[in-house]
Amino acid sequence: MGAAPAFTSVSEAMDMVQAGLSYLAVADAAQLPAATQAECLRGLERAGSVLTAARASMLAGFSAGQGYADDAAYSARSWLIHQTHITSGAAVGHTAWAARVATHPRALAALAAGQVTDSVGRQVCLWTGKLPEKYRDDADEVLLAAAAAGLGLEELAALFAQMYERARGDLPDQDPGQDFADRGVKLATTFGGAGVVHGDLTPECVEVLGRVLDALGAPAGAEDTRTQDQRYHDALQEAIRQLGKCIVTCITLCGTRTVGIVNFSPPTILGVASHPPILR
Repeated sequence: MGAAPAFTSVSEAMDMVQAGLSYLAVADAAQLPAATQAECLRGLERAGSVLTAARASMLAGFSAGQGYADDAAYSARSWLIHQTHITSGAAVGHTAWAARVATHPRALAALAAGQVTDSVGRQVCLWTGKLPEKYRDDADEVLLAAAAAGLGLEELAALFAQMYERARGDLPDQDPGQDFADRGVKLATTFGGAGVVHGDLTPECVEVLGRVLDALGAPAGAEDTRTQDQRYHDALQEAIRQLGKCIVTCITLCGTRTVGIVNFSPPTILGVASHPPILR
């Protein structure tokens, strides 16, 4: 991307941003050549990266000066929710990027230059945040340069794995059960009872979940027109349904006042086990 254009004020810059996006939003995309559509999509991703960097920088300054207190908010996240009308999850994401202004300046610079997408930049920050502080800046530089050069996420993950192994001697001893402290799953309910799931999973969880989704989400013949995403969704629902049947069976057999422990392996929930789960 070229040098940033000169504006006389922040308001003027914001007006230009709104004008450009508004023009694209009402353009008749179906009438544009595929090459133009592709150019626009690539450009919008670069613009999205710049937007993330700009918001993070502005929010970091806003938080440092406690500007949110002027509107009787107790935190920047609370202010974002009530003043910009975004969800709690989105506010958490914005404040996380604001914190990275200080901890991962190279990532913010790469986003501001449109060199990497915000999703890849976030993943790089999550990875390098696990390293001792003295290694983070150099690791950010290497990984972000590799991403800008076109390396995919798998190649970046392999590169980070090498960095992590070299730095392990400087890492504090960790509880083996807590080696992924930022693991988690978030479920947000949307309109009509539908929902959105987001998760940061451990390698072990990814392996098991992948096996379940692949097994239960295979195409059901030539007439199955579902996309892979749709088949994975249906596979997850089926896996949960089968697990629920195990729990209901346990309660039925053991009674509601009895603690029932269901022992089963992944083959059991996949429906390929030779023996039923053990109830005790």
